[in-house]
This record gives sequence, structure tokens and C-alpha cells, in this order.
Amino acid sequence: MKKLVAVIVAVMMMAGCISAFAAGSMTKEQAMQAALDYAGLKAEQVTFTWVEKDWEDGREVYEVKFVSGGIEYEMNVDILTGRICDADRDHFDRYDDDDRFDRDDWFDFD
Repeated sequence: MKKLVAVIVAVMMMAGCISAFAAGSMTKEQAMQAALDYAGLKAEQVTFTWVEKDWEDGREVYEVKFVSGGIEYEMNVDILTGRICDADRDHFDRYDDDDRFDRDDWFDFD
């Protein structure tokens, strides 16, 4: 009985490690899709302007930026979980010198 419990625990630990590894291997394309899903948009509706790995608040993220319909979206996708951990949208201003249309409160995070 003890051996059976030990085997079950070992298998569960290995499955957890494999799951964590798989989640940690998020690709750039998966991060882009997660951001699109969160915004409720499709790839053909947007122009991606930036997708890079970065560190935010002690975690590795993909920083994803895209433009659609005059709105610029910026999101951080946690590489381990695939969750959006920060998001913002603003009216697109290619010169970035006008904050009158700031939409910093578009998303509400806990």
C-alpha cells in the first residue's frame, strides 16, 4: 500500500512538472492569441506593433502591443500561466504626445 501511494505521488509530481514546463514554454504566437482573445478581436482586425519577452513585477511576460480601429492595445501575458496580468488601451497616437484620450482604466485587475 505504501509503495502504491509513493508511486501515485511520484506520478502526480511528474505530471505537475510537465504541466509547468508546458505552460512555461508559451510561444510568441500563443501570447498574441491570448491578447487577441482578451480584447475580443481577431488577427485580421489588428496590426501588431510589438511582441517581446520582458519582466514585470518579478514574472516573465510577453509584452504584446497592437492597433485596431484607431485604438492601441498593450498587454502583458504571463508566460507561465497564459493569463493577462496587465492591460491598457488608448486612442492610437503614433507620436505618443497626447494623453487626452487615456483609457488606463479599461481593464480592472485584482
